Amino acid sequence: MSIEVTAVSKTFGDSVVLRDVSLVVPDGELAAVLGPSGSGKTTLLRIVAGLDQPDPGRGTVRLDGEDVTDTPPGQRRVGLVFQHYALFRHMSVFENVAFGLRVLPRAGRPSASDLRERVTRLLHLVQLDGLAGRYPHQLSGGQRQRVALARALAIEPRVLLLDEPFGALDARVRQELRRWLRRLHDELHVTSILVTHDQDEALEVADRVVVMNAGAIEQVDSPDDVFHRPRTEFVVNFLGAVNRFAGQAQHGRVTFGSIALPHDHALEGHARVFVRPHDFELHAAPNGHPGVTATVLRVHSAGPSVRVELLAVSGETLTVEVSHEVQRALDLRRGRMVVATPRRIQVFAGPPRTDAW
Repeated sequence: MSIEVTAVSKTFGDSVVLRDVSLVVPDGELAAVLGPSGSGKTTLLRIVAGLDQPDPGRGTVRLDGEDVTDTPPGQRRVGLVFQHYALFRHMSVFENVAFGLRVLPRAGRPSASDLRERVTRLLHLVQLDGLAGRYPHQLSGGQRQRVALARALAIEPRVLLLDEPFGALDARVRQELRRWLRRLHDELHVTSILVTHDQDEALEVADRVVVMNAGAIEQVDSPDDVFHRPRTEFVVNFLGAVNRFAGQAQHGRVTFGSIALPHDHALEGHARVFVRPHDFELHAAPNGHPGVTATVLRVHSAGPSVRVELLAVSGETLTVEVSHEVQRALDLRRGRMVVATPRRIQVFAGPPRTDAW
């Protein structure tokens, strides 16, 4: 069941929330919509669900090729899971999951035995066996969110839409649930859209990542391509830590600081250069490769990698990530002189910026 959004625009009063947005989520795929607050990601989800409408004549929504732009949300057979679980406090876990089935039109309503079998199967699927008789206040946050997901799946939705489903949970529970969600999706293959502001969540869970900014889509790609091959300056800035340099591009080479490297962009003149912390190598002395001579300001060694803050001789502050083995080999500590050599750079046209640099 594919999802196709075509040229959708949406305004609220004088605010333009979506600007001519088009997106296709193929059958069985999980797409994560990622972006800062106010980028339009939740409005896009609500339009797919039918809870909001595009501006008149400004876009269409199709589910499996069927135009549902004007179809009420209750007739779209869409499963919805929100950050706040919206469970019925006076109902047991079983009755919360069964609710959507009990309110179906009589012709489509399952028999009592079929309903019990379906709810029991769903509770097993979301790993809540034995909790059918409990009430929401007797569950953890992670368990309540699993109940909400089971309730959304009970109606056998054509598509599943999740709006910040783990946003109210602590970091460890979020991490466990997103891995569980990926396994569940691999089992069910329900075409899904996950809206999140958590970059790690999007990159770990999704088949495809949609990066939004100011009501428009900046890039749609695999998690690997979005992170390692960003198409716009916004994407490289938004996804993870990055070091920024002002540079000059000329004749297939870009110069920034004391470094000159070849690049494959057809750029000439002012350039903005980005290097992620893990794309630097550190050496005790120049080794024949272009590099930045710098002084160690601080070493953060708690964690799987070591984050090193450097002050380059040219005045820039850099952040570099290395392994613990490199830290020990170079005896990295405050005041140590090192050479930082970039392995990979991202280059975009334009002079230095003063707003985000």
